[in-house]
Amino acid sequence: MFKNRLQIAAALSVFAVSACAQIGTTHAPIVPSTPAQVAAAAEAPAGWRPFSADSPWNTKIAADAMFDPGSPELIAAATASNALYINIPEWTVATYYIDSATTPKRPFFPYFYGVYGRGFAPGSAIPAPDFAKPSGPDGGTEFLSMIDPKAGKAWEMRQPSFNAEDENWRASFGAEVDLTGTGVPTPWMQAAQSDAHTVRPSGIPLTAGLIRLDEIKAGRIDHALAFAYPAPRTGQFVSPAADALPASDTRPANHFGLPLGARIQLDPNYDIENTRLSPTGKVIARALQEYGAILVDDAGAITLFAEGSPTQVDAWRGVLSPTELQLLFTPDMMATNFRVIDTGEPMAGRPRPLR
Repeated sequence: MFKNRLQIAAALSVFAVSACAQIGTTHAPIVPSTPAQVAAAAEAPAGWRPFSADSPWNTKIAADAMFDPGSPELIAAATASNALYINIPEWTVATYYIDSATTPKRPFFPYFYGVYGRGFAPGSAIPAPDFAKPSGPDGGTEFLSMIDPKAGKAWEMRQPSFNAEDENWRASFGAEVDLTGTGVPTPWMQAAQSDAHTVRPSGIPLTAGLIRLDEIKAGRIDHALAFAYPAPRTGQFVSPAADALPASDTRPANHFGLPLGARIQLDPNYDIENTRLSPTGKVIARALQEYGAILVDDAGAITLFAEGSPTQVDAWRGVLSPTELQLLFTPDMMATNFRVIDTGEPMAGRPRPLR
């Protein structure tokens, strides 16, 4: 999906040098953070959740919600690859909770000339603590999100790197997200060109749908979860996505799978309490019953996403594991007990994909 950094470095260098010459590279010195600051950045404030109360992410599925007519076949195909996994140490989002008013800011430059995203024009100042590091693996999605709950903003990047020599951030794509809004991005055909470049192919913010440390500790998830699986539909999407997964030489066209933005739900009548799920597993399962999960991307397996900075990965040990749900949420169980919520007529993705 993306070029290797070694392949894009040469193309970037001329652009970055020119841009740096125009804006200058004088910054306040980086002061190493304390262990207390590192620990504080790993966890959201108690009771906080992104987006407005009427956001689809924060709206429970109605008891009389309509199901997609093809729900049984779509669920069976979506859940066939593996028991439900949770991305924690890899392929997820490293989140850092910051105060953007006091966090050091450094210029951002995109890997691809003319391609960046809302709030990430070349030279834009991006707040990030000195210890910010994207999720792994190197060369993969490497998602990173700096979140300011008080200001209601997040700065998200895909495949970012910090160059210590010129003190600049670089990334494939970036997006400044309004966490006080609905969390529903403008569909690609209505968005300004620079805003149409997004961190995920769906345009859905990285911050949406993550399993967070603070809510697992509180014993309650009050929002829909983000999920991905191996074979979503190409060329079509539904809200809250803003674009479709494109077909490519390495991804054959698929006219049958779930479109990006589709929502699935665990049957609310399934007796979670009398299963052998851990207390943490039951918290997640209840969210899947009340709010469901929204398709945000493709992946090598059907998976949910938990926060994944190095400090967060350490904090998950003994609390949540990638295989937490797998003994119960097998392909057969999911095919029988999940359904697809009817989200209306899909929209067509852009004819020429950005990726």
